[in-house]
Amino acid sequence: MKLKTTVFLAGLAATTAMPVQAGSEIETLINMLHENGMVSDEQYGRLMDELKQNQTQAAVEKAEVDQKLAEATKPSDVEITTNGGLTVKTRDGGFSTKLGGRVQADAATYSGDPELGNGTEIRRARLYIEGVMYHDWGYKLQYDFANTGSNGKGIADAYLSYNGFEDLQIKVGNFKDPFSLQEQTSSNHISFMERGLPSAFAAGRHIGVMASTAQQHWTLAGGLFGDSLTATGSDVDKDEGWGLGTRATWAPINNGTQVVHLGLGLNYRETGGDNAARFNQQPESHVAGISIVDTGDIAGVNDFLKVGAELATVQGPFSAQAEYITTSVQRDSGPDLDFDGWYVQAGYFLTGESRNYKAGKFGGIKPKANVGEGGIGAWELALRYSTVDLTDVDIDGGEADAVALGLNWYPTPTLRFSANYVDVFEVDGGRYDDEEPSVFQLRSQWAF
Repeated sequence: MKLKTTVFLAGLAATTAMPVQAGSEIETLINMLHENGMVSDEQYGRLMDELKQNQTQAAVEKAEVDQKLAEATKPSDVEITTNGGLTVKTRDGGFSTKLGGRVQADAATYSGDPELGNGTEIRRARLYIEGVMYHDWGYKLQYDFANTGSNGKGIADAYLSYNGFEDLQIKVGNFKDPFSLQEQTSSNHISFMERGLPSAFAAGRHIGVMASTAQQHWTLAGGLFGDSLTATGSDVDKDEGWGLGTRATWAPINNGTQVVHLGLGLNYRETGGDNAARFNQQPESHVAGISIVDTGDIAGVNDFLKVGAELATVQGPFSAQAEYITTSVQRDSGPDLDFDGWYVQAGYFLTGESRNYKAGKFGGIKPKANVGEGGIGAWELALRYSTVDLTDVDIDGGEADAVALGLNWYPTPTLRFSANYVDVFEVDGGRYDDEEPSVFQLRSQWAF
């Protein structure tokens, strides 16, 4: 009996090394043996001490395993997405960085007069990095490798923004003045390869500071600007030009596929030490690099004011927009000048998509079914009439009218292929008086 008890106790002692969940059953068994006299008081005490030690050790080991497992399966503090561009951001939204860009390759063939050279070009080749720092600070740097040169000509956007105020953004750096619907809409998303003839009055990009707010149904922006990075003034003792710009939009209807947009923009500039201004425009094509209307350098210009009115709508797959821009030029000597231009255009998606509208401008197109995923992408037809008049008093810059027909194919949200035919009616005045150029051009675009 003693031998059996000893063997049993040895086996029982070994079982105390079992996992902690078995501890309660073992403790019950030891108590029963002690109550039945099979285990002495000394043996009982030793067994209970060993059981508690083993339970404690098992609990520690389990906690260590659980901790290592939690660390191994813990989600990363950083999220990486590749929807279009490459975006890296923290889960709390405090920091983010996006790398994106665009490449637009064009080919054009011209007919009629003047004789313009057929050819190809990389219209834009841009890379940009943008993001958020410490929740409230934003930044963007965009460089165009197709437009490099001195005086920072390759730099497009380079700015910081502060977004810590409710419904208000403060931006400082180099960016577009707030003026004109077709200018505020990215070249990735305009309905044609080039903007209409009134782009002769584009405000462009300048170094400045701007405050803006964007709500669902209205936007408002205003800023103070210095000169552009492409300014070529050579006299270091001359003051650079400066300007003021503001734009307001109202969209009483804005529910995705139904939009009504109205806008008004003002852009005022002092010419500074250059004391000159120039307005010109190409025939809605960039490959040849020839302006069919051009005022040349207008001397003695103190300042000029541009006023632009906008109207646009989206009704399902149908969209339309129109703008009128007038420019009043104040001269130190000689009479003042007035130039103007306008366009009206319409587009229709044969595959049922709608133009994307947000914050007072148009955005990218998302096909209902991408090529490669069982679909044919998005197909759009577009038609535009535009005119510009750069002749007044003693300035004979010329007047031109043009009709453009466009076909756009969006296989995916990042790809676009375009075909445009542009017919410029008889140019009236200027260097190319009585001439009628026309162009057929193609573009492939990758924007991410």
